[in-house]
Amino acid sequence: MTGGVRTVPARLQSSRERVELILSQLDRLPTLPAVAARLLSVTTSNESCARDVVDIVESDPSLTAAVLNMVRRADLGASGQINTVQRAVTALGFRAVRNAVLSVHVYSALPHADASGNERQASARRELWKHSLAVACTADMLAERMNGFEAKDQAFVCGLLHDVGKIALDACLPKSAARVFARVDADRECICDAERELFGLDHTVAGKHLVTRWQLPETITESVWFHHQDPQALPSSVTSPQLVRLIHLADNVVREQRIGFSGYQHVADIKACAEALKIKHTAVDDVVEGLPARMEPLCALVGLDEFISQAIYTESLSKANRELGIVNSELAESQRVLELRARCFEALKQFTECLTVRAGIADVCTAAAGCVQAALDADGAVGFVCDATSRCMYVGRSGPSDTGGPSASIIEVGDKENRDVLGAAVAVVLERKIGEAPQGCELIWRRCMDLPAPGPIWMLSFAKTDAMVGAVLFVVGDDVVARWRGAELECHALSSAFERAVSSAQLRVESERMNEELLDLNRRLSTAQRALVRGRSISMIAEMAAGAAHELNNPMSVISGRAQMAMATSEDAELTQTLKLVKDKAHEASQIVTDLMHFAKPRAARPLTRELGKLLESCCQRWQARFALEQGRLTRTVDDPQATVCADPDQLQEILDAVVTNAVEACDPESLRLQVNSRSRESDETVRIVIEDNGAGMSPEVLEHAFDPFFSSRPAGRGRGLGLSRAYRLAEINGGCLWLESTLNVGTTVIIELPAHAPIS
Repeated sequence: MTGGVRTVPARLQSSRERVELILSQLDRLPTLPAVAARLLSVTTSNESCARDVVDIVESDPSLTAAVLNMVRRADLGASGQINTVQRAVTALGFRAVRNAVLSVHVYSALPHADASGNERQASARRELWKHSLAVACTADMLAERMNGFEAKDQAFVCGLLHDVGKIALDACLPKSAARVFARVDADRECICDAERELFGLDHTVAGKHLVTRWQLPETITESVWFHHQDPQALPSSVTSPQLVRLIHLADNVVREQRIGFSGYQHVADIKACAEALKIKHTAVDDVVEGLPARMEPLCALVGLDEFISQAIYTESLSKANRELGIVNSELAESQRVLELRARCFEALKQFTECLTVRAGIADVCTAAAGCVQAALDADGAVGFVCDATSRCMYVGRSGPSDTGGPSASIIEVGDKENRDVLGAAVAVVLERKIGEAPQGCELIWRRCMDLPAPGPIWMLSFAKTDAMVGAVLFVVGDDVVARWRGAELECHALSSAFERAVSSAQLRVESERMNEELLDLNRRLSTAQRALVRGRSISMIAEMAAGAAHELNNPMSVISGRAQMAMATSEDAELTQTLKLVKDKAHEASQIVTDLMHFAKPRAARPLTRELGKLLESCCQRWQARFALEQGRLTRTVDDPQATVCADPDQLQEILDAVVTNAVEACDPESLRLQVNSRSRESDETVRIVIEDNGAGMSPEVLEHAFDPFFSSRPAGRGRGLGLSRAYRLAEINGGCLWLESTLNVGTTVIIELPAHAPIS
């Protein structure tokens, strides 16, 4: 039957082209013999009778011999007197003879053996025929129990041909069909799905095409095409829905009984299907019980003698037992997987509950260790994250109470120690699976647990970048490792959860650090902006003061000169006194102009490098004498005796005098405390001189304007308000800076920062 049949070329990519080619190969199958075609026509006609069947059988000697042999096998007692087809029909019954003749001719018309000699393929084909005969007999017996069913005579032939598409595909494409049979047998997959994946169509479509080509009645075509469809979802165009539903029921009954081979198709609810056809469930049981006896003569006629009588159910029971064993193994494996998955989910729940929004990387390591210990029932676990660029390693442990319980910490390791651990961990293939921990990880276990591992250490990795590795180390038995090594999805779920938590903790820490830096930058920007505004203000005031001083010098000189000339010629004592007052005030105004000029245009600095300690010692002695300070009122501290300061000596002296004068004037003489310190700096490029007092301090408003020229917070006896302003300006001229920190009623601190050395030219 397969000679001259083309195989499907592998180059055909279009599924539609593949389907068309397969259907064209079905056209190469032979048509039904004339006798079989006439018999099918008579069987499906409402006008045929027993005489028509007798005439067809008598026209074929082989059919006549088969029918008479059937009588002898039936052991009717008077079989020796039955030597004509007419008598055989009378003895056996019209339906039995008709069904037997149909079985013989349909069986002979289609391939039932493998020409290649493949016994497995031949067995599969015989199993297909046995299934088809069983469905035919079941449908026929069920039809007998349906009251008012008009298509009873067609039930057998529709059941016999319902799977003709499988036989046709097997005949046209034997190798591909063999792969389908092997696949559904091994994977317990629906044969329709396997056929559509491999061929592009299933046996229902192939069978529909074949019986249409044979020009068989529409009822047979519908039964072949729709016998796997849900009875409630049949198209409205079906001409005989009850017959299709009957074949559907018969097919499911036979598949439930494991008679023959049909592919692992889902078995429908037989009770519901029977009730839809108004067939009692007890009637279905009766059919199942009588099925072997009904099949026996038909199997004998078509040459399937090895599948007769109770052997059918014996083999069916054997198949059911084999399938049950497979199902039990699958259920046991599914139960094992579900148990692992349940432990995994419960451990992940514990993991998420242990973490807070403020959890750090070490906390994640601890939670991960506890999660793995709970999931794998480990003796202990250690989570760690190490970075090749840092000497810090984040660790967390979870173990028995004798190890101190769960804990998280950051440990410092040596450069070589960290490189060894990191290199050992990276050396493991990190595929989110359980693997044996490298030898270097023993060090981490000892550092965290304070004791050696009680057995081999295993590792589940969860983070790996170019410079960082994270993993959980644990100790379990070999049986636990064997179970979990196959649980790739569960291990991946644990690893992914740990990695996301570490990433989240890293992002949070980085975000907090960036926020802190941003706040510090804002503070510095605000300070710089204030300093810039103050500097520009002082520069503008200095320019204005310089202009005003230039304009005032000449008038003051004229006033002072004329007053002196008038005094020389005046004889009036009162007038002389008045002129003297005018001269003194003009001189005072001139001094103010001179101060303004010094503030506006100070001379360029001539820096010299001096020892800071000797400078401060000399200044303190002078201040004690100038302000009559008692012993202990003024203290001096120099952190680095070798420290130097590079500044213009006169201008530095003026800066210090202005600051100390302000400090003394702000303090109560009875409780004055003045401290002059030189604190060490991280950099040797600058030095700081800090002058602290316990005076009245400044309010924020006063502090804001402390460096403004002509500003003073003392209403009575106030000076010109140029002391701190000039000190600020001189500090800038000498390459340094000056700023204040003050609290009202607590005191003021003045910080002066100046170069420690002359710049390298």
